Amino acid sequence: MKRKRPDSPVAATHSKRQSNQSPQSNPNNTCRFIRSITQYGILKSIASHLFPKDLHALAASSRAAYRAVFPRKESRKSLLSQMSCDGTGIRIRNCYHRKSKFFAKYNCQEFAVCATQDKDRIVECSPCASCGLNTCNECRVHCVYQSIYQPAEEDDELADYSGFTLLNGSEMRILSPEHLGIDGTESWKWKLGVPTQSHHDQGILDIPLECDRYAEAEPVEGILDADLGSNQLKGTGSSDSPHPSPIIQAFWNITEERKRMFCKQCFDSTWRTASTEQCHCTLRKRFLDRWLCLKCYERENKLINEYPHGAKVGMHPSSCPCGKPPFANATVHTVCLWCKGEIST
Repeated sequence: MKRKRPDSPVAATHSKRQSNQSPQSNPNNTCRFIRSITQYGILKSIASHLFPKDLHALAASSRAAYRAVFPRKESRKSLLSQMSCDGTGIRIRNCYHRKSKFFAKYNCQEFAVCATQDKDRIVECSPCASCGLNTCNECRVHCVYQSIYQPAEEDDELADYSGFTLLNGSEMRILSPEHLGIDGTESWKWKLGVPTQSHHDQGILDIPLECDRYAEAEPVEGILDADLGSNQLKGTGSSDSPHPSPIIQAFWNITEERKRMFCKQCFDSTWRTASTEQCHCTLRKRFLDRWLCLKCYERENKLINEYPHGAKVGMHPSSCPCGKPPFANATVHTVCLWCKGEIST
């Protein structure tokens, strides 16, 4: 059997060079579309017509596409902030909000439409402070979401408004300044039977439409700006009204859930630092001064509810990190999980 003659060094080197030239390493073999979206202007124009899930699907189609769409870490946030709102907030609201029995009975109208689908109004959009997704004013979190109207039947009558608090399911009546005889409220008036804009986080909040408990109406502004670090959330109603009233019930729940109680030893070792300050949170600071999408709102609330340390207000089985109920100690410190400050008790 003859021994085969080995290839010459020149031939071996030439073969090795050819094998190293893969299609991906040759720019001329890259898909023309991939080459085009490496230009940021073209990619930005395409992204403006897509929803975030579409952009991520494009990036996941291949390694080359991913490198073209997200060449740098900051590229993702930049592109997502310029895309159209995808309507997630409206879909989340539809899972929670339930219109009352009066909606169909009195021919009410609902105007809860994502800005991407609303062709009749100009709706503000801004990136979510948490995830960076471009979110319209209808899909972000609102403390009072006014979305339902009952048109006036006569010229001398006023239209009625209603809506929802946070993601609470009960439809609540919302009084406009006109209902209280306050003039100069042109922004609340209708034109041709259609509201010119929604009045989120405004007006005077009344009881749920299907509620049989009495409570005095509460100015929304007073609820939003109440200092939650010095007192529990209270309404302005009389002492005869139930507490918390059905008007502030949803706000009461979420503001109480943020509290955790610790014994003095655990507070001093875990929370007290030179920078520990008194809590001065308000609902406005937490939910309105930050432009927050409803998906991130749900995520933040879940994290707070599942926070494992400290005792929840009114729940004695919980304990400090030391394993002992804080109630056994004469001094109890209450911490706000929103700002990490101390709450006066």
